[in-house]
Amino acid sequence: MLDFDSIFRRYHSSLLLYALKFVSSESIALDLLQDVFMLILEKKKLNLDEEHLKAYLFNAVRNTCFNYLKHEKVEKKHQERQMWVLTELELKHYENGEKSLIEKENLSKIYEEINSLSDIHREIIELSRFEGLKNKEIAERLNIPVRTVETRLFRALSALKEKLSKKSFYIFLFMRGYSLVEQK
Repeated sequence: MLDFDSIFRRYHSSLLLYALKFVSSESIALDLLQDVFMLILEKKKLNLDEEHLKAYLFNAVRNTCFNYLKHEKVEKKHQERQMWVLTELELKHYENGEKSLIEKENLSKIYEEINSLSDIHREIIELSRFEGLKNKEIAERLNIPVRTVETRLFRALSALKEKLSKKSFYIFLFMRGYSLVEQK
């Protein structure tokens, strides 16, 4: 039976490298390792034979890393949901006719990026977002197939998503029936 200090010295560096395969930050990996070592102290796993102890440690590190990553994913979804809610509230505020400087800056950036799109992509965005037309209506107006409208809209939205901040892109997604005249 090994004591805690010898187990720590023997396995710490290899467990750290193993943890870094799952998480990208060394400080996070060290925190997770600390949790694993505390776990073996609390559960009194020091009396396992060498082979079982090693397997237990590596499994514990893997599971701790997976739990951490799962928690991070849940947190990220929550933050994105909060961003949607805040953006929707800002847009409702904007619809009430009150424009803050921040809102004007966001809208200015959105209009600037829309204007930087190619003519065919800008036209699709304008018809879809500002005139509120459905894809079928756009296809009829431009005399092109609906699938072409969908493809152009997808490419335009992808380009805007890359160019705009998350907040500005969310604001853009909620825009329906706004006038392009408002940008001036």
